[in-house]
Amino acid sequence: MKYISGRVVRDNHGMGGFLCPPTHPMHTHRIETDLRRKPENRGGMSLDYAVDCEYLDPTIRKEAKKILNNWTPPPVESPEIQAWIHQVLGYFKGCYCRGNGSNPEDWYAGNLTIGREGTPDKHVGVHLIRKYYPNFMPTQENWDMAYWGKKPEMEGSTM
Repeated sequence: MKYISGRVVRDNHGMGGFLCPPTHPMHTHRIETDLRRKPENRGGMSLDYAVDCEYLDPTIRKEAKKILNNWTPPPVESPEIQAWIHQVLGYFKGCYCRGNGSNPEDWYAGNLTIGREGTPDKHVGVHLIRKYYPNFMPTQENWDMAYWGKKPEMEGSTM
């Protein structure tokens, strides 16, 4: 099999990680492909995609996997992770798994129920958070603080 070449690029752009927790390497790393082209015409992929990309050079796949495996998430109680949790819960507000959640396909966008209440175990945001923090169980405060976009002003704030 002929593989395409690539290289790991570290920059402030990353690729594919907008819902990843703070400090996650997908915020700062990506794979650049089509290296013979001008930089503005090169292809790219996220580290996550690169790990299982069968047509990418195995050396680059290993490097991507190593970067991901070497990342340690900040403590779940840290302020930056709590803020991230509130945003993830807000982004997926009202998004619940329609199936039992045991198959990856149950979590695909086309298989979700939107707008109805469900259990935390079937909430898409909780499912994503548990990818990094397996024991996460949302509190009422987490639900109350959930938002997406610009952080809402807190009541009684003088700022």
